[in-house]
Amino acid sequence: MDIKQLSFSYDKKKDQLMGINCQFQHGKITTIIGPNGCGKSTLLGVMSQNYMPHSGEVILDGKAIASYKPRELAQRLAVVHQQNEAPLDLTVEKLTSFGRMAYKGLFSGHGEEDEKAVDWALSCTNLLEKRGVTLDQLSGGEKQRVWIAMALAQQTQILFLDEPTTFLDIYYQIEVLELVKSLNVSHGLTIIMVLHDINQAIRYSDEIVVMKHGRVELQGAPQEIITAQTIQSVYGVQSIIRQDEEAGMIVLPVGI
Repeated sequence: MDIKQLSFSYDKKKDQLMGINCQFQHGKITTIIGPNGCGKSTLLGVMSQNYMPHSGEVILDGKAIASYKPRELAQRLAVVHQQNEAPLDLTVEKLTSFGRMAYKGLFSGHGEEDEKAVDWALSCTNLLEKRGVTLDQLSGGEKQRVWIAMALAQQTQILFLDEPTTFLDIYYQIEVLELVKSLNVSHGLTIIMVLHDINQAIRYSDEIVVMKHGRVELQGAPQEIITAQTIQSVYGVQSIIRQDEEAGMIVLPVGI
């Protein structure tokens, strides 16, 4: 997926995204980081065609996403949004099955391929034993896995995750990120996600895109672009970078 000279504004008075150029590699995990309000989620929204840019374009498989029909695009990329809502009496299996809408006509039934896709999605997210459970009986981490399962049921090669660890405690944050890593390693999914936690981004990403004020400041491998100077320039925070034998590279904020 290539982003070329992309600009976007909500109100046409001030650009939220300005001249974005970047590339997302196939089969990799790329995480977008940056301060609040820098345009991370907005960029993801434009890339998934929720918002239309006023200049530039997003290229997917050599074709501008603006030229894809909605169902055609939904068969190529799936999105898990930051905040999701569904009736609490829905079962895990039923919500997951909604991911199959990208392949069904208005009056199509649930076929064998749909069943296989749903079973695979529930298996990947370790939810097979919860398939008959309603959403109101799940923990926050389990609910997030159901939304990921619904996205997986679309059987796309690209998965977008907009702040998938928001509102989760540290256990479920790690659980979700380990799932993301597994989906990439075991199933070859290309994953593009937005995270706030720099250390989680470092640990779980092949590449990081650093944004500030609606622009891409840096893109590359975490060990190459995450420095104390980068943290100071982008976040206005003084930090120390440490290398731990078990944890790897760690950013330690020390002041402002």
